[in-house]
Amino acid sequence: MRAMFLKSMLFTLVFAAPLAIAGVAWWSIRDSIDTGVPPESMRAELAGMVNARWSGEAATRYGISAAQWRSRMESTYAKADLANLEHAASAPDFDNMSRALLGAGHAPVAVSAKALGSPGSDLVFTPITPCRIVDTRNAGGRIAADGTRSFVAYSATDFTAQGGDASNCGVPENASAISVKLAASRPSFNGYLTAYPSDVARPLASSLNYISGVDTSNESHLKLCRPGCPTQFSVYSFRETDLVVDVTGYFIEPEATALDCVVAQQTGNLDLLSGLQTRNVSCPAGYAAMGGGCGGPLGIGISNSQPLVNAGRPQGWSCDLVGSLLSVISYQVSATCCRTPGR
Repeated sequence: MRAMFLKSMLFTLVFAAPLAIAGVAWWSIRDSIDTGVPPESMRAELAGMVNARWSGEAATRYGISAAQWRSRMESTYAKADLANLEHAASAPDFDNMSRALLGAGHAPVAVSAKALGSPGSDLVFTPITPCRIVDTRNAGGRIAADGTRSFVAYSATDFTAQGGDASNCGVPENASAISVKLAASRPSFNGYLTAYPSDVARPLASSLNYISGVDTSNESHLKLCRPGCPTQFSVYSFRETDLVVDVTGYFIEPEATALDCVVAQQTGNLDLLSGLQTRNVSCPAGYAAMGGGCGGPLGIGISNSQPLVNAGRPQGWSCDLVGSLLSVISYQVSATCCRTPGR
């Protein structure tokens, strides 16, 4: 059997409900995740099965005719989640049928978590104050013509061994890529630089073209070797030159964060002799309703329970309720409201 997501509840309209019993515990219905439903073509067949099995007992319980109960259930069947309707049609007794249409009593289907981003895609960029991580004029000396040298893009302490800053520049360990300003200083002849991850073959492409004797620079994004590489990137120079690398930001995969959820509730009393009454509760700004429920003591009837949708977004919960004709009955409407925190 399948679990359900944000769908209809049982129409239990009561004409002559008993007095509310003081002290009776509240009940509420919660939704769970749905991963599939029967075909739409089965809706009428499933509704017919529920009617055939339970209209007689419903008439006895609610003091109405079986035909009246079937008539009042038509709108519920039309809007009901098909997975819940399927549960109701195969329920062993009336109470389980009711709970099935209300979405209760079914274990959620396990859903495997998906990664938010891989080390090579869906990355988050963080700009930083420009910081020097390589300067061969201060350490290591010029890169020889047709020569390659490898460097680190992360340091727990500083980049002074590469001629860079006496800090770690704020670049985190295992960043996927960095945004840099590459500079060739005093190249001996016209040529070019190619910067690339340390663990791949040098590509046949230029990262920077330079002119003999002229300091030249440009902006570039540089993918890094990760994780746990002794060096993160390499630089090839066609001609002899000094190299300067300033980092201006880094790219890294997003971090998974737990949902931030709150429960919004509204309580009160239903009006006497007023028939169907709608009660709503709204989520705080920025939150979306992930589930909800309606409840009250014995004597309350629930005609419908569904998300409160505004501009296509579930922003709360709505309940159509029927109280007792003989006494005031209290109610509760609740919504589980969640948002995804930013990185």
